[in-house]
Amino acid sequence: MNDKARIPDSWILLDSQSTVDVFMNKRLLKNIHDAKKPLSLLYNAGIATVSKVGDISGYGTVWFYEDGIANILSLCHADDLA
Repeated sequence: MNDKARIPDSWILLDSQSTVDVFMNKRLLKNIHDAKKPLSLLYNAGIATVSKVGDISGYGTVWFYEDGIANILSLCHADDLA
């Protein structure tokens, strides 16, 4: 866990309000590399530019933002796996 006030960094949250998949824990990802185009991520603290992506086995590519507060899968993308 990062600290007492944070979500454990090993958790993966399924979020019905997210439109993108974003992870902050690089240990959960493989093949982290520069994205073809950066993402402007709007979140509760403002706007962040995310320029890295990584892969999750059995799922696909997600954005990697090390300064994030959680590992988030968008419900609309995860629904494609069903």
